[in-house]
Amino acid sequence: MLSNKDTAAEVEKIMRECSAMLDGTVRRVMDTCPDDEFKAYRRVIGHIMGSIYLDVMQPIHRRYPDLEPEELRKS
Repeated sequence: MLSNKDTAAEVEKIMRECSAMLDGTVRRVMDTCPDDEFKAYRRVIGHIMGSIYLDVMQPIHRRYPDLEPEELRKS
């Protein structure tokens, strides 16, 4: 996936930002909505974030290990 390393780096950064923004929406929903709505919303956002990581970021990290953030690297 993404043979151009500069493009891969840009996409990887944007995906991290998207994930952080999505995570922030979960906190907002948790603070303002009934529990059943929160749980349903969290489940959907979890699927989206999982796809972002597994389908976009992980392939980039496999091809360009140096683009993987330190906190995601396996010890």
